[in-house]
Amino acid sequence: MISTKTKVRVALAAALTTTMGAAALAGTAAKADPMQWSAFAGVGSDTIQDVTNAFSGFDNGVDYTPLHSSSASGYKQIISFDAISPVTGGLDCIATKQGGPSFDRPNGSTSGKAALSRELDGTGWGTSTCGGQTDVSGQFAFARSSSGPSSGDTGTVLTYIPFARDGVSFAYYQADTTDQADYPTVTSLTKAQIISLFKTTGPQVINGTTVIPCGIQGGSGTQKFFENTIAGTSGTGSLTTLCDGLFPSNGLSGRSEENNGTSLKARGDALKALASDPAGWPTGADRAHVEVVIGFSAASWIARNNGAAPMLGANLVGMGSISDDGSSNNLGSPVSGASAPYSPVSTFFNNATFGRNVYYILPSSIAQNTNANQYKDLKSLYVGASSAVCLDTTVIHTFGFLDNSNCGSVSTQGSAVAGNHN
Repeated sequence: MISTKTKVRVALAAALTTTMGAAALAGTAAKADPMQWSAFAGVGSDTIQDVTNAFSGFDNGVDYTPLHSSSASGYKQIISFDAISPVTGGLDCIATKQGGPSFDRPNGSTSGKAALSRELDGTGWGTSTCGGQTDVSGQFAFARSSSGPSSGDTGTVLTYIPFARDGVSFAYYQADTTDQADYPTVTSLTKAQIISLFKTTGPQVINGTTVIPCGIQGGSGTQKFFENTIAGTSGTGSLTTLCDGLFPSNGLSGRSEENNGTSLKARGDALKALASDPAGWPTGADRAHVEVVIGFSAASWIARNNGAAPMLGANLVGMGSISDDGSSNNLGSPVSGASAPYSPVSTFFNNATFGRNVYYILPSSIAQNTNANQYKDLKSLYVGASSAVCLDTTVIHTFGFLDNSNCGSVSTQGSAVAGNHN
């Protein structure tokens, strides 16, 4: 005769067996492998890397609910690789897939677009530092970009999907602020003055203060937008040389990483410390109170000063205002608030000149595909107003951006981008 205790143990064992069998049949519902193994990897822009990290589940010490594709497509998540190494602050080699190849970390919007283009055509990405040009086919699914396709680009290989609005002004740092009567900090510029600094004249004295323009690294979408759209000059320009190239011994030679207040301050301090006026210095200008200015994302400045994104010295630099130049660009500051928490000014972010879309870029072969079942996992994350990214407005706002009325649109396309390394 079987005892009561034995009957209970048998019943529990049978129930457990049934439960395990049901779990085995449940497929993805019982999946135990790390979700990141099947995640969609992205690379590119510095400006939107932190909000993308939040969409991935973590940024700057804070856990967020990671976005994933719809249940019908396997709950696939996003992972994202910063523009520069979060450990060393420089460029290094990355691998985006388990067992995949190692290749150069794409730094900035242009590099992200170029790397995605090489992912599509299979011609190789990278330098000898990371093993030479490597076939990166299948290694990432999207690129981050803070700029759209170039003017006049009629290509259709890449689809630029807007998800938020940003504003771009200038950040400023003055080395010595003790004599504001004679050398006032320049906190406001007209568009005409920006053009003069970055396109036609270069370093100059404004209201008694020596103002030196500084350049952003060449692959940056913010650099492209600020210099091409606002200052009206193509390429990287030469009028920022005084700020960019004088200080190799300080590790400051070359253009500055975008949205980095620490780098801008270091350049201003180095200019002040020069023993004599360098070539290109404005005649009669005062070096002790020199001020340096650079294009800067207002959303990035807000996110850093509010503590959402790593600070990177954003508290060391001011966010400049755009003043009246006889046109419609009398915008004032892109930032509201005398102290944190700061917030974006909608009229600035939505301005036709100083406001911009920020994008996730997908291959058009995926974004434009109308088959309901093909690529539904990736498209459910980015495409359409009801996509996972477009619906997560809380995170978008946390990182200083505003809603985009065209979020999820696939109407903007462009050509593949040339290049096989940063």
